[in-house]
Amino acid sequence: MSVWRLFMIVLGLSAVSFGGGSTLLAGLERELVQTHVITPAQFMAGMALGQTTPGPLAAFTASIGSYVAGLAGALAAAAAMVVVSLAVVMLIRRVPSAWFQLPPVRSSLSAVSAYIVAILFFLGYKSMTTGNHDQWSIPAVIVGLMIVGRQLKIPTAYLMLGSVALGMLTQGTHLAGW
Repeated sequence: MSVWRLFMIVLGLSAVSFGGGSTLLAGLERELVQTHVITPAQFMAGMALGQTTPGPLAAFTASIGSYVAGLAGALAAAAAMVVVSLAVVMLIRRVPSAWFQLPPVRSSLSAVSAYIVAILFFLGYKSMTTGNHDQWSIPAVIVGLMIVGRQLKIPTAYLMLGSVALGMLTQGTHLAGW
């Protein structure tokens, strides 16, 4: 596979993937493993290597890219991960700040904020009530509470204490699973 083709695959996947690097896994597996460009073992090794490096989870694209086309593949895959985000930031930066004060824009941004807060609450609730939590659950809930606190102008400490109390009421006080 050419370096350009790898770049375009990762670019296309990153353009339509939301939620971080792990959302690319299925697409990369389909495009690279199922087409026999790399072996399943290489894919898993690249993914594992990417997760052991500091930084964002999407670092695995560079290690997988190295299995496809060596150093050039690693650079192409890493660059493709950045291009979409960089383009969006550059476009938003060109929007005059006065536009963000327009009532339709403000109400749209408020609606998006409310939607994100609702998703955070739902995911936190589902994670805690189903027992599907790991070492990242607590930091994720804390970050979610910080976002909610900022949106509602409530101190994060109060939200955290309320969440602990709610958790103890619904789950009891057995903290051994954490």
